[in-house]
Amino acid sequence: MATEKRDRQRANRELKRAEEDKVNLRKKRIGIVKRYAIYAIIFGAAIIALQLLTS
Repeated sequence: MATEKRDRQRANRELKRAEEDKVNLRKKRIGIVKRYAIYAIIFGAAIIALQLLTS
């Protein structure tokens, strides 16, 4: 049987872990968005370059 102190510690660890998971997920999503934004910029620049070279 766990004591109140151990129960509080366990609950605090779980809360901290959940908050860290939320932060990590947000960082991961921001990284994905940045990556696709860079791809879109490169793709757009390539299309503009092709149009300038072919005209």
